[in-house]
Amino acid sequence: MDRVAIVYYQRDALAKLRAAELAEKLHSREIRSEILKVASSSAHELIYFDGVVLVGPLHFSRMHGLALVNAVFGFRPVALLLTGMGDTDRILRLLPRNMRGEVPVFTVGDDDNPHTGLEPLVTWLRAMMGFSGYRAVG
Repeated sequence: MDRVAIVYYQRDALAKLRAAELAEKLHSREIRSEILKVASSSAHELIYFDGVVLVGPLHFSRMHGLALVNAVFGFRPVALLLTGMGDTDRILRLLPRNMRGEVPVFTVGDDDNPHTGLEPLVTWLRAMMGFSGYRAVG
């Protein structure tokens, strides 16, 4: 396992905080990560990471993040980390049909969701990148 790109919505203070917390948890498990702003990220750079996590509020203010997920999907494991409570299915409906069951949605702040907190996301990343055959390019 090499590196995880943590792409966050810079207009959301909670997203920035959660991105930093996720990076710290990954580092404690000897997984390297890089925190990137969604506005300055491109699919061309994300493809060189072993996994991608998009961090943001339930009501995304920019669709660029979902476009990045769409571009990287199929090449690298991709997950969404939502920083609020609400209907997570709403976000999945914004993705193409073939991705809806394949992109997991994790939340922070919604205790009723089974994928709540950073630990389930870290566990998923370790499993996907360690055993799925995804490998760094180059």
